[in-house]
This record gives sequence, C-alpha cells and structure tokens, in this order.
Amino acid sequence: MVLDEVEQTVKQDVENADQFTIGLDRLTKKTVKVLRMLCESGAPTTVLASNINQRDLARKLHVTRQALSVHITRLADAGLIQAGRGFINVTESGLKATGYHYNPAILIVRVAPQHQREAYEKIKRIRAFEIFRVAGDADFTLVVDQRDLDKVLQDLYAIQGIIETRSLIATETVRQTPH
Repeated sequence: MVLDEVEQTVKQDVENADQFTIGLDRLTKKTVKVLRMLCESGAPTTVLASNINQRDLARKLHVTRQALSVHITRLADAGLIQAGRGFINVTESGLKATGYHYNPAILIVRVAPQHQREAYEKIKRIRAFEIFRVAGDADFTLVVDQRDLDKVLQDLYAIQGIIETRSLIATETVRQTPH
C-alpha cells in the first residue's frame, strides 16, 4: 500500500525535521495527518475519468460552453460528477444513474517467461479499470468492465506468449474497505 509506505517514510524522515520531501512537494507532519484521516474516513468508490474536454463536449451537444457549465454544475451539485479545471469524473452515483453497475470481471493472466517484456507493453494498453503485475501463480491481473470482457479477452489472445487466462465475474460487492 502506497499510503503505508508514505507513512513509514514520514515516521523515518520526520523524526529529525518538521518537513520532509516526496518528489518536489514538501509535506508537514500535519499535512500527512490530514491525508491519513481523509483516507481512514473515506470509502472506496468507483469513479470513471472522462476523456472528453468541455469544449468538445459542448460542440457535440450543440451548446455553448456556458450552457454546458450549467449542466455540469447541476450534475456536480447532485453528486453525479466531480469536475474541476481540466477534468470531469463520473462518480459511482452517476454511473448507477446511467445504468452502469460496477460488478467487474477479474482476469488472471499467465505469460511465457520469454515473452514477458512484449506482453507487458501490450497488456498495459488494454482497456481496464486496473492492471496489476503480480507474483505467484499468475503474471498479470486485470480488472475490467464485464461489458468489455469479450473484447479484452480477444485483445489478450492476440498477444504472443499468453499461456492462460482465467476469468472471474464479480456478482456482488460484499464489503469494501479503504486502502
């Protein structure tokens, strides 16, 4: 978990200083505490990052940017999207409102050792919510929308060196815990 690694870094680095550096950002102990509390009080949700900018969206809808802004504000106020400078994310509530349900397909993929590098480059381009490189009985795990499962499997089968794929279909979210 990245946050646990950050916390370990904080504990080690903050012992002797009021601030520490992660990349180019300087965070104080209090800032990290705020981040930790936000994570602990939050719940994981599904958010879909939109790949269309507001100018293009307004053009496709045949409305002005100002008119689109009214609609975006309404959607944000209703909790259906998150919008900011340069991004629009559809929230879990927004996804459900449009008929989308997050019961993903989980794909487990084994790759021949001699094809790992090429497979890695191709797999990371596959449309998926998350792609993990894993150790153990598999080499990759992909979390994909069930509606995309056939296409993703087709893309995987086209990659040289794929030895095996296994598909698991989520039928219900029993519990989610913050990372």
